[in-house]
Amino acid sequence: MTEIDLEKLLTKLDKSSFTSFEMTEGDFSIKVKKEITQVVQPVATVNAVATDVEATSEIADANLEEIKAPFVGVVYFTPSEGEDPYIKVGSHISKGDTVGLIEAMKMFNEVHSPVDGEVVELLVENGSMVEYDQPIARVRKVGDN
Repeated sequence: MTEIDLEKLLTKLDKSSFTSFEMTEGDFSIKVKKEITQVVQPVATVNAVATDVEATSEIADANLEEIKAPFVGVVYFTPSEGEDPYIKVGSHISKGDTVGLIEAMKMFNEVHSPVDGEVVELLVENGSMVEYDQPIARVRKVGDN
């Protein structure tokens, strides 16, 4: 393969949707792999501002407590698919109750409630990735927590 042929091949591969290419011709062999990077641009909306104002007023409520993820992983609010969730909005929970599971490195770890109260909001979706110390639910405390 000549240098010109190689340049033509690489140009065509670059413009194509292929992410990798491998070719062997006699004792000549070539492997090409494209790295694809996605650019994500944040989009600001008027609704986002209104939501932040509502969230701020709820956080100001001294009786609200956030349940936070103790690990990085995938959060599950149900023991397994098709079963009833550990918690849902309106659920009454006691301190120490299991509120969900976090899967980290193929191990499931229980997440427990730090307070007695009523679940007022689930902050993440079932099956979503969470970070360490990320709030996953809000509970309105009752009693002497």
